[in-house]
Amino acid sequence: MKKGFYSIGSIIILLLAAITFVLVPAISEKASGFRYPDYGSYNGRAIRFDEQSDFYKEANYIISQYEQNGVDFNSKESKFYYSYIFNQAFQRVVLKYSLEDFSKSIGYNVPKGTLIKFLKLQNVFKDQSGEYSEAIYKNATAAQKKEIYDALTTELNCFRSEQDLYGSNELINNEPLFGLKKSSSEIDFIKNMSKKVQSFEVASFNLSNYPDSEKVAFGNAHKDIFKKLNLKVISCDSKEKANEVLKRIKNSEITFEDAITEYSTNYYGDEETGIIGASYKYQISNAVVNPGDEEKITSLAKDQYTDVIETPSAYCIFKSFADPIEADFTDSKTISDVYEYLLTREKSIIEDYFTNLAKDFTAKAISTSFDQACSEFNVTKSDIPQVALNYGNETLIGKSFDQTDSIMNYVSTNDNFFKTAFKLKKDEISSPIVLSGSNKVIVLKCTGISELDLSNEESTNLISSELRNATNNSIRRAILTNDKVVDNSSEFMAAFNQE
Repeated sequence: MKKGFYSIGSIIILLLAAITFVLVPAISEKASGFRYPDYGSYNGRAIRFDEQSDFYKEANYIISQYEQNGVDFNSKESKFYYSYIFNQAFQRVVLKYSLEDFSKSIGYNVPKGTLIKFLKLQNVFKDQSGEYSEAIYKNATAAQKKEIYDALTTELNCFRSEQDLYGSNELINNEPLFGLKKSSSEIDFIKNMSKKVQSFEVASFNLSNYPDSEKVAFGNAHKDIFKKLNLKVISCDSKEKANEVLKRIKNSEITFEDAITEYSTNYYGDEETGIIGASYKYQISNAVVNPGDEEKITSLAKDQYTDVIETPSAYCIFKSFADPIEADFTDSKTISDVYEYLLTREKSIIEDYFTNLAKDFTAKAISTSFDQACSEFNVTKSDIPQVALNYGNETLIGKSFDQTDSIMNYVSTNDNFFKTAFKLKKDEISSPIVLSGSNKVIVLKCTGISELDLSNEESTNLISSELRNATNNSIRRAILTNDKVVDNSSEFMAAFNQE
């Protein structure tokens, strides 16, 4: 079961951080000699980066864990690591401060006896062997002891508040001793959500099996868009530079080809020749910002060039170095390119083909059998074991789809799948279902419908931890997004990365 915001382990970490925290070299130098902007604040309480702050200690601890796992903070990825780590440290401090505020608001303070027991139990004053050391305790100054007692009092107050608010691991009759409780109605409601389960057989049509004959037929019906253009390009970072280059070409001060090697930034063309590799006529539409410019490029005669044309990445001058080539739909590469076009731009054409094929499959399966239809249509059959109607694969519901099964990828959020599948009666065969995300069209046969019989104890054990986690996550989000939290991470990280 996941823990809440605090735990005994985290208290020990924070306590030791307050006493003798070892500075991680990766940030110890950063924390001295420069005042960074506050990372943020909670309820007006600044969260800043200095060696005495909770924020620094949390970040320092997380960084030390990363370093133990082999992360190199001198690498080029360090900015990413620091950004993530500081965000995590900020969240922890905000949650801690919110618990401190709660403890103060209810007037709670950990009893002194509990404080002393905890100190002895955890051997805070311990030697290298990990045992309690009377000598170390006696040698500690009154100020050091007070610092320890104050830090521990704060952390134990937070720990108790966390238990009161979110629940604890201590159970009485399967109910947490502290925190929010679950009503029997709540448990029954969730239990009933996962009670009914169904199993299925699946016939799967893979879009990658789209016949070459269909690709060729589409290509012949749309020959113009598959016309191969022979283009060179000069690309410049600024419109001014591109106009300058164009003027020199028009004045015969430089050839188009020499301008490629001298001026082009090579965003689209070959570094030496400027030749564009991807140059089907339909691909030009993606290469221009202004739609009217597409025609200026595709209508070029041999040796003609355009004015300056704006593209998403640069300002370009295009030149046709040879007449366009008509598509050869007997060539395997061209056929493959047609399929890629369909898959990325007009996928519904392929899906409609397999949907119609799947309708014929369904008719055959109803008139004969599911297995015979699979054999005649040469499709793969697989099984889905007992699953509940679990949209989104919620862990509370339990029985859910195995997302490692390639056939069922993306099913967890497919409305049409659930509406179709869970209306089926036993032995009933479905209409075709398009699983666009996994490039498949499937047909289902319901092979069984049953109800699970979980005892109340089993249901409670299954649900308890998930309810606690859901509650924790909801409250965590509420705390981190309320008006008391001020996030100044952008300004802080800008200053941190400059140092």
